[in-house]
Amino acid sequence: MLTMMYFSPTRTTKKIVSAIGKTFFEKMLCKTNIVDLTPLAVRMRTYSFCEEDVVIFGAPVYAGRIPPLLLPVLRQVNGNGARAVVVSVYGNRAFDDALLETFDLFTEQGFTVCAAGAFIGEHSYSKAVAGNRPDVEDLLAADLFATVAYEKVKSGTPVRSLIEGNRPYKEYAPSVLSARKAPVVDAALCVHCGKCIEVCPVCTIAADLSDRGQCIGCAACVKFCPRQARAFDGEDMQRLRMRLEETCRERKNPKLFV
Repeated sequence: MLTMMYFSPTRTTKKIVSAIGKTFFEKMLCKTNIVDLTPLAVRMRTYSFCEEDVVIFGAPVYAGRIPPLLLPVLRQVNGNGARAVVVSVYGNRAFDDALLETFDLFTEQGFTVCAAGAFIGEHSYSKAVAGNRPDVEDLLAADLFATVAYEKVKSGTPVRSLIEGNRPYKEYAPSVLSARKAPVVDAALCVHCGKCIEVCPVCTIAADLSDRGQCIGCAACVKFCPRQARAFDGEDMQRLRMRLEETCRERKNPKLFV
């Protein structure tokens, strides 16, 4: 069985994993399962695989690491000899240790990781940084990567390339480990449609749209608000956005490790 598994609040990682999975499906013609770890209820389950299974996993990069809320989830995933392709998606700054950490986690959980890739998606905090990515070129790269990765998976050969990153991994930034200041709501634009509540991966938005203090800064509620009534506010966010737009505009290309 082929399983596409991802955490993707803003749907950029989903696009990459789906593109890779489509190529795999066309070659394998087998039963396919999709595990979207974005909803809280899905992350509360445990998952087990076997040697006949193939898993394509992807997650966004949070300040150079795997999103911390995924660590306990992935440690409850049992590979049992399944083959895997792992992917990190980052906002055109750097993927730092995230891809290596993902490779290590899946290896520790009993998977044979046959290929790994770092792809680029539009930054959650600025449309000016990797805007509208993954784009056509990125999806073509994902398809070509999948073609090579499939041959590795078919033979069961582990990754031979040295995956970029460092051990020990960089420390999590304090802003990633603690709850962030949630996006503010423009009462003049908000129509209380509930879309922000629906897409929040940590269920931190109450029925009255107040914040329960668990925001992870994923920006899903900002991106998917149909009225553009939500936005990150504050001087710290403004400085971060300006720094990203000044230093991370040059297009970066996917890095692939097979």
